[in-house]
Amino acid sequence: MADDKHVVSRVLVPLDGTDEAQRALLPALRVAQTLDCPIELVTVYDPVNGRWARDLDDIAEQLPYDQVEVAVVGAGWPGEVIADMAGENPGTLICMSAQHRDEVDRLVLGSVSAHLLRTSRAPTLVVGPGYELSRLPRRYERLVVCLDGSDRAETALAVATTWARLFATEVELVHVAFPRETPGNLEALGAGLSRAADTLADDGVQASATLLTGDHPAASIAELLQSRPATLAITATHGRTGLTRLLLGSVTTELLTRSPTPVLVAPVT
Repeated sequence: MADDKHVVSRVLVPLDGTDEAQRALLPALRVAQTLDCPIELVTVYDPVNGRWARDLDDIAEQLPYDQVEVAVVGAGWPGEVIADMAGENPGTLICMSAQHRDEVDRLVLGSVSAHLLRTSRAPTLVVGPGYELSRLPRRYERLVVCLDGSDRAETALAVATTWARLFATEVELVHVAFPRETPGNLEALGAGLSRAADTLADDGVQASATLLTGDHPAASIAELLQSRPATLAITATHGRTGLTRLLLGSVTTELLTRSPTPVLVAPVT
């Protein structure tokens, strides 16, 4: 049975009236369809920028799904409103688009995405600028779990186990080692990945391990994802800290911009 802590019963999609925000719609729809759960489109009127999704009902009607709800919030900062909505409803998955402007740090720093990744206890499926709509599958068939050797691995593996059962997918555990690692260290890293995959297999999840080498881990993972159709990537983060780049880690931050597939960011709780 899936761990109730990581089961998704509702998908929340923030929209602000821009085409960029709507890039999250179809990945969110695939998740909701697979899990047979409601998808809620929410917009918050932003008095500073005067921007919100005025045509929310039309967008909802165009989605080929009969469990679409809409919510229009008349006031409040979108980051706080969305975090509160997710917090009030356990089992919520936030699915949102995050677009960089000039550099990686600006992907989320000072934005709604940054606030959610820092403060929300809900998992967030991030559709970054590297996402390719042409890769949208009929259903997701593989979860690529990005492991960095930190204590976040336990959360990432727990989420992957639950999602693998819910989506009936296989799991691929991935770690990127630097080329200067000694043969002994590489062997130890590979053995650790294999043990983690064996643990998932003991829990009834089809799992494999892939050890990559490269000077730029995010680029290596993005290249791997490019070769894996019908895939979601999973990583974990410590929330409630200062700079988004620090809480996510520079590799994850860069991966959000490079990944051709959506990336599930699970908070360590």
